[in-house]
Amino acid sequence: MPASVSLSSLSWSAPDGASLFTDLDLTFGAERTGLVGRNGTGKSTLLHLIAGHSSPASGRVSVTGSVAMMRQEALAHPEETVADLLGVQPALELMDRAERGRATSEELAEADWTLPARIEAALARCDLSVAPDTRLA
Repeated sequence: MPASVSLSSLSWSAPDGASLFTDLDLTFGAERTGLVGRNGTGKSTLLHLIAGHSSPASGRVSVTGSVAMMRQEALAHPEETVADLLGVQPALELMDRAERGRATSEELAEADWTLPARIEAALARCDLSVAPDTRLA
């Protein structure tokens, strides 16, 4: 089944009560889609709702496939790595512990052994050939 995102009657209000969107109905397919708008109009909030990081005030978000979100400020701290940026550092640390024989059986069951290859493939799609521990600076 192809990847898709459907928003049904989605509503969200800012903490001050200002409505950012009301009864929003949208469907995105597997094609590349962009959100364009002025600052403060709800673009990042909408992405957080789609990614499941926030819950809508009302309505429904339905996602087929996987969703990832990269923050806008890529260089929050000069010491951060590519793995930090991708949000996979804890998973890579678990694999490192497992390879050194220091992971519990529960951790071993959770280890994502395909992660390094997927990171490499994702970076290659961006014409990057760097290790996950490469510092962003």
